[in-house]
Amino acid sequence: MIYLDHAATSPLRPAVWDAMSRIVGTADFNPASIHSAGGRAAEVLERARQQIAAALGTERSNILFTGGGTQSDNLAVLGFARSAGETARLLVSAVEHKAVLEAARRAAVEGSTVEVMPVDSAGRLDPQTLEDRLSTDDGRPALVSVMWANSEVGTVQPVRELCEVAHRYGAFFHTDAVQAFGKVSVSLDAVPADLLTVTAHKLGGPVGIGLLARCGDVSLEPLSYGGSQERAMWPGTQNPVGAAGFAEAVRLADSEFPESADRWTDLRTDLERRLREAVPDLRVHAEGSPERLPHLLSVGIPGCDQAVLLTALDLAGISVSAGSACASGVSTGSHVLEAMGVRPAGDYAVLRFSFGPATTSTDIETAAGTVAGAVARLRGSRR
Repeated sequence: MIYLDHAATSPLRPAVWDAMSRIVGTADFNPASIHSAGGRAAEVLERARQQIAAALGTERSNILFTGGGTQSDNLAVLGFARSAGETARLLVSAVEHKAVLEAARRAAVEGSTVEVMPVDSAGRLDPQTLEDRLSTDDGRPALVSVMWANSEVGTVQPVRELCEVAHRYGAFFHTDAVQAFGKVSVSLDAVPADLLTVTAHKLGGPVGIGLLARCGDVSLEPLSYGGSQERAMWPGTQNPVGAAGFAEAVRLADSEFPESADRWTDLRTDLERRLREAVPDLRVHAEGSPERLPHLLSVGIPGCDQAVLLTALDLAGISVSAGSACASGVSTGSHVLEAMGVRPAGDYAVLRFSFGPATTSTDIETAAGTVAGAVARLRGSRR
């Protein structure tokens, strides 16, 4: 199998497994317990918190461990809205992850004002668009939520400028950096976001643990209630084994960057070239963006049934995803592509390739050749 779906999840790295295994039997206890076993677990948890905070350029006390990226996004958006009450104003881009969009929709049901901002054909939000919206500020508490980089098409947003605009008008700024961290430079020193989301399994860490970096004086209402763990923002028994794996995954990503990003950029460029040569009418999504994620390539292939093409690739041992639902006709099935104006009049197969630490140039050559052959067969069968 050639696995090219790291944007969905990146398999657990051996060094991460080793780091977690060292905890089992020695510190895999409840960190809230007052006995020595609980103390050892608490030490592991806090050491991991410190290591991750340092990598993000923030204070240890700002890191809240959660159950993953979706939970962190929900806590940021819905937690802010509930804390502010019915006066809350939420501004989100049209290409956000559903974890943000659905949380915003829920907040709207509860009385918040939600504004969805359009993007250009590359999926990029113009800072001027945000400024135009915020210039109508009427004093209500506002949160801007724009993802650092898009998980479907790879567009890297101008987050520094967007954060500056938000702060200029007194709004708080949240960014979902789940897909960006480890792939582009992500630092709260450079982009002083009030809230930032990261999750472990996109880095080759364990599934089931993520974080919300909560900086400054942004107020959040917890989404669940119980104990005082994670400053009562995410109560419940904490996960020292997962935290140790998360910290090791962050350490690896940090130590390998930017060499890994350079290598992935070369692989992406090679794959794009090979696919264009094989399928001349292929469309590269977000190619007009000033910056794209180095490890991700999203393409559209007209005249092909998406489900059939994905199945053919899977049977050939190539694991990729669509980044959007199977569709034909005028809709791509992806809210991201729709927002970018991608509305083909007919079958349109979307393929999202994404690379990891073990992806090789041979994998790219094989994948491109397999796609070319599958497309030729599918188009031939339709004549």
